Amino acid sequence: MGRRVSPGLKWALVAVALVLAAAIAVPFLVPVSSFIPELTRIASEKLRQPVAIQDLKLQLVPTPRVVASGIRVGAKDDVTVGELEIVPELMSFLSGPRVVRLIRAEKVEVKESALAIAASLPRDEPGGEPVHVRRVQLKQVKLQHSKVRLPEFDAEADLAPGFQVEQARFETRDGALKLTADPQAGGGVAVRLAAKDWTLPAGAPLKFEALAVQGMLKGAQLDLPKIDGKLYGGTISADARADWTRQWQIGGKASLAGVDVVPLQQALGKKPMLSGRLKTQAAFSARAKSPEQLARALMVDGPFEVLGGAYHGVDLSKLGDFTLKQISGGSTSFEEFKGLMQVRGQAVKITQLCVRSPKLVAGGNVDIAPDQKLSGKLDVSVAKTGGFVGIPVALAGTTADPSVRPTKGYLIGAAVGTVLLPGIGTSVGSSVGSRIEGQSSCK
Repeated sequence: MGRRVSPGLKWALVAVALVLAAAIAVPFLVPVSSFIPELTRIASEKLRQPVAIQDLKLQLVPTPRVVASGIRVGAKDDVTVGELEIVPELMSFLSGPRVVRLIRAEKVEVKESALAIAASLPRDEPGGEPVHVRRVQLKQVKLQHSKVRLPEFDAEADLAPGFQVEQARFETRDGALKLTADPQAGGGVAVRLAAKDWTLPAGAPLKFEALAVQGMLKGAQLDLPKIDGKLYGGTISADARADWTRQWQIGGKASLAGVDVVPLQQALGKKPMLSGRLKTQAAFSARAKSPEQLARALMVDGPFEVLGGAYHGVDLSKLGDFTLKQISGGSTSFEEFKGLMQVRGQAVKITQLCVRSPKLVAGGNVDIAPDQKLSGKLDVSVAKTGGFVGIPVALAGTTADPSVRPTKGYLIGAAVGTVLLPGIGTSVGSSVGSRIEGQSSCK
């Protein structure tokens, strides 16, 4: 037989339940929104920007925390936050250093103008009791920037006293990119990046089918000894180093193999005049006062080779059919297209160029100016009935609309040949002209 509960105990249990319910409900009933004007005033003074908060709540479940919503910072809503949650360590606010267990922000939108606000903020003022934040979480973050293209992402960081990062994680919400940073016992931060079907967020929008990067960050130096990836049907293997101690510097080496050059040119904003598969081993470096200036200071040197493609814009195999006029249009198919490449900012120089196909062999030098104008000379040997006929030509036009024209050497050779052997002398003179201009770089 069950034990009967006394009426006194029963009413005591009811009273305890009512007290607990009231303890949970009171924070939601207290009009903490009355603190919003004072909080926004303090925040505006600290940030030197107008701050607005739509709603403010105090919650006890699952642990005591403050939740603000509808936050706007800046005259043009430079930063907006859908919900901001601050979870303190209550006992730390009674004695000892103050500790905030978690700061979590969701549905965050950051405009490019917000970066200027952050740069203009004053440094920490002396005095006042420091607050240790243990963890920061950012969810559903959108960055609106003219030069950086990022999909919506999440970020999280575990912090040591003094806001030193113990561990950081970054991940795009589409799953294309994961980035982690883990401090090491010997100093420095181990950096790891893994990506798939990912497009570079800044600079040329190169798309990687896969990319894996490992490196170490120490102060203002970043070493990336292992970079492996797949892009445009080929592979890339590289190492890189960046240093911004005094000024911005980058350097390293890269090897590409089997890369389709058509989508590569398109990603670089160029008209795809060349097709085929690229193979190269190049060294690169740059030095500038700011990261935005690095692209203009870029230097690249190394041999390259493109196999099984075509150059669109000029059909060099038809050179044997022209007399003294400029030609353009058509395509030059090749089995081999190789040379030495030198990039200086937006200027490109190709030396020891060699193009081979069953119909022709061409060699020489090519210069591409920053405005994309072409110059240079080629010695082209075209297959004719009696063998190969050499014709020296000069490049003109632009990379998008190239053309070739006879050189002075060709004109001299053609004139000499015509005088000595009327009727067939022009073809003979072409070979003479080629020798006058110099030997082809194809061996």
